[in-house]
Amino acid sequence: MMLNSLDYSLLRGRIRTYFGSEANFVKELQKNGVEMSAGSFSNKINCKSPFNQIEIVEICNLLGIAIEESVTYFFTKKYELNS
Repeated sequence: MMLNSLDYSLLRGRIRTYFGSEANFVKELQKNGVEMSAGSFSNKINCKSPFNQIEIVEICNLLGIAIEESVTYFFTKKYELNS
């Protein structure tokens, strides 16, 4: 699966629901020991670089996502409609 073919819209929605903004979420990640800048998070959520396993686990913990459900948030393919 190509990185740019991933759809993080569910993850973005959950972040906004729980933290109001991605900036607030990144600050909370940092408080929990995840070394990630706002720019790095932006690159990851915009499919320019991948999330690693530790980041996925910590993100799931903060957002109350069961590890079994992480596939839905991190590995959903993006589909384009043909017109």
